[in-house]
Amino acid sequence: MRAELGRLVGSGFGRGALNDVDLEQSDTAFTVTARLPGVAPEEVAIDVDVREVVVRARSARETRAFEYRVALPADVDPDRVDATMDHGLLTVTLPRVVRAGRRTITLGASGALQGRPPSPDDPDAAREMHSPGPS
Repeated sequence: MRAELGRLVGSGFGRGALNDVDLEQSDTAFTVTARLPGVAPEEVAIDVDVREVVVRARSARETRAFEYRVALPADVDPDRVDATMDHGLLTVTLPRVVRAGRRTITLGASGALQGRPPSPDDPDAAREMHSPGPS
């Protein structure tokens, strides 16, 4: 895992990324942990894309800057990311994207999807599509 982490993590500046950033994964999420000593939570910015997380920090008191880029081995949901910082330890939880599997759709006798009413956006279109009137 350490060799894979070395390939996935890059640092533009600051201390050695391999020692300061850890990437863990589970079936549901990735967790990136970064050690940012002397950095306050308000001095940290996190950018998340579906396959990458970038952590930037600048310590105003010690004039140090950090940037860590972590390429993720699978897609994550940027809208569900959670981050906390406690005593210089940043933990970013990145939930994996849940991919839709195969689905079977069954239409009832009325021609509509069973268990769901026609779309409220355009009920006439649903009626015309499933129960066309006389021409």
